[in-house]
Amino acid sequence: MIKMICTDCDDTILPEGRRDLNPAYFDMIRKFIAKGLKVVVASGRQKPSIKKTFIPVVDDIIYLADNGTDIAAPDYIDSLPFDEEDYQDLIRDLKSVGEEYHIMVCKADCSYIEYTSEAYYHRMVDSYGYVAEMVEDVAKISGICKISLFRFDGIEPHVADLLTKRWANRLDACLAGELFYDFMPKNCNKGKGLELLQKHYGILPEETVAFGNAPNDIPMLLQAGTSYAVKNASEDLKAVANEVIGSMKEDAVLKKMQEIYNAL
Repeated sequence: MIKMICTDCDDTILPEGRRDLNPAYFDMIRKFIAKGLKVVVASGRQKPSIKKTFIPVVDDIIYLADNGTDIAAPDYIDSLPFDEEDYQDLIRDLKSVGEEYHIMVCKADCSYIEYTSEAYYHRMVDSYGYVAEMVEDVAKISGICKISLFRFDGIEPHVADLLTKRWANRLDACLAGELFYDFMPKNCNKGKGLELLQKHYGILPEETVAFGNAPNDIPMLLQAGTSYAVKNASEDLKAVANEVIGSMKEDAVLKKMQEIYNAL
């Protein structure tokens, strides 16, 4: 018996950086909720950005924002911030990567970007619908739960490899699509957030379905008894999914959700 449905956003159910979700998803979400299922949206985006995408059902769904480090349900709220030493060491390292790279630091409901990255700030606010502030130095912000490194032309493979080697043993570090490389506190990710929700609601992994496309979705898919990768997903994600379905552009997740609903 399926009791929880969890899906990623960007390049899983809608194009990267967009908010114009197919309205049929809202109807599907309402159907699941009417059957007593919990519907979770798990994204690297911040919670206000996700809410702007899901306005018709904004009060009916559960949020795993900022890669699972900002957890928000009607009866359960939690956040998973960095240790201060880890945070300061990482910021120093990321500032040395290169001028074409930009840093955003996130805590529940607000993100922070330095004045020197104004174009990036507008990208996140205008396209993604972020609530963000420009600051002189992100190192002075406390209570951060996720850090994103961004490059307009995509994260270079050698940079991703270098960051993984430097930080993967100390923090959760992974690509989040082509443009972002994300960092969270160790063992704090979409999978951990999903686990906390499962424990809160008494739902087992085998009663959970998850959909995703990128490496930052892997912990979430591993925490679900049934997992699906869209056709356009990374090869790493496809390797851990139970099944590869059609692409995001084909609304493959919506079609699979309808199949799941029909079988309830």
